[in-house]
Amino acid sequence: MLASIPPLPGGSLPFIVPAHAAHWYVPDRRIRTQTAARRAADFAEWSTSGRWQEQVPDEHLLFIALHTCAFQATRRAPGKNVGATDDREEWSKRWLDLRECIVKRNLGLVYSMLSRFRSPDPDHDDRVSEAMYGLVRAVERFNPWKGYNFSTYACNVIIRALMRRSRHEKRYRAMFPVQQDGHPEGSSQPPDFHPGLWEERLNRAIKNNSAVLTDLEARVIAHRFPSRSGRCMTFREIGAVIGLSKERVRQIQNAALQKLREVLEADPILR
Repeated sequence: MLASIPPLPGGSLPFIVPAHAAHWYVPDRRIRTQTAARRAADFAEWSTSGRWQEQVPDEHLLFIALHTCAFQATRRAPGKNVGATDDREEWSKRWLDLRECIVKRNLGLVYSMLSRFRSPDPDHDDRVSEAMYGLVRAVERFNPWKGYNFSTYACNVIIRALMRRSRHEKRYRAMFPVQQDGHPEGSSQPPDFHPGLWEERLNRAIKNNSAVLTDLEARVIAHRFPSRSGRCMTFREIGAVIGLSKERVRQIQNAALQKLREVLEADPILR
């Protein structure tokens, strides 16, 4: 089951909210009452009726309803062996409906943070996706009884998600500094990066074929990243040698680099 949000403005892909996320709630006694359960069920019905676009209830109450649904979805009601699972599934669905409603109402926070965050990452869609997942995590983990606004908390979570994405991108570029002109030199490296160690572990992975590269992938990597005395060939030159288009050579290189990156990330010496 997937709960989806409509296509994003600007032509981005639809954002999918995973329906299997773990339910978490604040263990507050106020969400355990029958009154809270009835109110949460009413809010969940309201969130799927389409009226949420016209009516704007107190967001604090929405989050209390969300926590109430999470509590009801995970509790085991005493003496209700028959139908108890169905009850929990119904509360789980209500939790998903409320969560999606809250996410939709706060999509503006994502674009606001994206406009303020400057990143060298050129892939805008990936940054939007990371920011969206940050918003979802913020909705799931927000404690309405802490005393601060959800927007303050969510903006902090989204920025941290974008910063993690940026650090990961910098690390990836340091590991595989491939430029558009085909020359691997010249990329910036983080202060804790030790090129000698990374190069040694990379050469070992290539020599032992730890990444299980195909013969074609190994040839492309050898031509693109030759020994120090060799010349780095362009995609077009490699394609002429092996009889493929330059775009196909680029795809093979990216697939090979992805395999090598996964091997290096799993290398215990580099952790």
